[in-house]
Amino acid sequence: MSSRRLGGILVALAAALALPPAVAAQPQSPPTTETVAEVRVHGNHSIPDAEMLELVGVALGDAVTPDLLETVTDRLLASGRFATVEVRKRYRSLTATDRVALVIVVREEPAASVRNDLLRALTRLAGQPMFMPVLRYEEGYGLTYGARFSLLDVAGEGSRVSVPATWGGERGVEMELDVPLPGRIVDRLLAGGSRARRQHPALGLVDDRTRVRVGADRRFSSGVRFHAALTRDEVRFGGGVDRLTRTEVGVDYRPAAAASFPRNTAGLAASVERIAIDGRGPIVRPRLDARAFVGVTGQSVVAARLSYEGASGPLPLYEQPLLGGGATLRGWPVGVRMGDRLLAGSLEWRVPVTSPLSVGSAGLRFFYDRAAVWDAGQPLRGAEFLDGAGVGVFFAPQFFQVHVDVAHDLVGSVRVHVGAGIQF
Repeated sequence: MSSRRLGGILVALAAALALPPAVAAQPQSPPTTETVAEVRVHGNHSIPDAEMLELVGVALGDAVTPDLLETVTDRLLASGRFATVEVRKRYRSLTATDRVALVIVVREEPAASVRNDLLRALTRLAGQPMFMPVLRYEEGYGLTYGARFSLLDVAGEGSRVSVPATWGGERGVEMELDVPLPGRIVDRLLAGGSRARRQHPALGLVDDRTRVRVGADRRFSSGVRFHAALTRDEVRFGGGVDRLTRTEVGVDYRPAAAASFPRNTAGLAASVERIAIDGRGPIVRPRLDARAFVGVTGQSVVAARLSYEGASGPLPLYEQPLLGGGATLRGWPVGVRMGDRLLAGSLEWRVPVTSPLSVGSAGLRFFYDRAAVWDAGQPLRGAEFLDGAGVGVFFAPQFFQVHVDVAHDLVGSVRVHVGAGIQF
């Protein structure tokens, strides 16, 4: 064999060894199609299984599409019979991945077993009323008593419809709607209507009011709240009838730490109200209420308060602030004087007799009040200030407050002031 022929054989052998081995083509198996082999539902305590499966809308053998879980969730929530819905996909075994079990966990709304939407809503409302008593005593108006009925989650989760009805010092009925809007610029909407009747403490005339109101709040975790409201009033007073439109904006600050016995804190409420009385020009009323509480010796606290109510023009008699009584000037009767504007200040030394860890608080307070009212157009320096001083006791357990003050008017008379009420 020649050397040339031998070289060709070696080259061919080397090329054959360098080539990768031929791979036989493998047939591709079709993709596995998942199907529903079982539907399990947990949490449906009142809805029959057959009706529940009808609401789910999935039959055994149906294909499991990518959006099936979301579709079933939306379908159940849209029925209005469940508060929460969670749909999970589970394989029946490690090998049979084409057979899927749908596991549905629901939390029923009240009256979920009622098929009719209207009847279900009415049944739900009838089954969740809340009742709270109303009891308060106000100087000049007397004892007011009654009850407040509330329905929860009427216009969404956290919403409330309340209907307070009272008799005695103030006779009236009101309907209030409170709807929270978490995560919005305005986090609470308020609306309501009322009819109230009481006697003016200074003039002895009946004040009868019908009111419609809408408003909005924005609260912050710091304790700051912004609010706005639009109100329409019809006032029957002294034989006349006035119709008023009120617009109000305001801000207040109430720290969370301010409990029944605040210490080393402060509070502020400021607002501006515009009153348009049919047939008259508008009146602007600024209001300010500032309070401060400073701890001194032991558990005692010095409390200071400054209140102002203004008016850009003359107010109707039924709108004028009243001077006197525990709210503004102790030692003087409620309504001893009336005017378009009011300025009042108070200084108290409060000495608790209960532990800071106890529920509520009780103690003594020594106070000095100074206040005045005057008419629009009159300067403050022309107003006559009145004074009062004395001592009192306060008792404020949870949900209930009462105080009794004995005050001297620094002229020659002594007066006892009492205030009480249930608060929730």
